[in-house]
Amino acid sequence: MTRPIFALTAALFTAITLPAVAQDGMVWSYDRNIEASPLDTYLGLTYGIPQTDAVQAAVTCAIGANWVYGSVTVGADVDGLADGADVAITFQAPGYSATHQGTVIRQEEGIWGVSFAVDLTDPFWNALMMQPALTYGVPGRPTLTLPLAGADIPTHDFLGDCNQIGDLQPDAAPAANK
Repeated sequence: MTRPIFALTAALFTAITLPAVAQDGMVWSYDRNIEASPLDTYLGLTYGIPQTDAVQAAVTCAIGANWVYGSVTVGADVDGLADGADVAITFQAPGYSATHQGTVIRQEEGIWGVSFAVDLTDPFWNALMMQPALTYGVPGRPTLTLPLAGADIPTHDFLGDCNQIGDLQPDAAPAANK
C-alpha cells in the first residue's frame, strides 16, 4: 500500500514543481512538420506556455528568393507605433549586442511586438544557445528580458533542420493497427 501512495505523492510533487522552473510556465520548444515540398514544411521555435497563445518569442524557418532565414517575432512595447511600421530592436547580453531592423506586428491572437529576419549564420543564434538571457527592446521604450534557460537544444535542432530544409524527408505516417 505504501508504494502506490509514494508513487502518487512523487508524481504530484513532480507535476507541481516542474512548471515553476520556467518563468510563468513558459518554456522553449521546437515543433516541426516536414512535407514533401520545403515551402509547405513548418519548423517553429517558441518561448511560451505550451498549447496557448501566451508566447514571448516565435521563430519560423522561412525561404526567401535567395536565402533561407529565421523569421523572428518577439513581444515588445510597440504602443503608439503603427502596425507595419519599420522599427529597430536592440538585443543585449554579456559579450553580445545587436540591432535588427524589423516591423511592428500585432497578431490578433499572439504576439504584439516586432518581427525581423535573421540570417542562419548570424551571432543571434549563438546568443540564444549560450546566454542565460537577452535583454531587448525598441529604442526609447522599456526593455524586456527573454530567458534562455532550455533554449540551447531546441535552437540547435531548429537551426540544423532549417539549414537542411530542402533535404528533409516528410515525417513518416504512423503504422496502421493490424
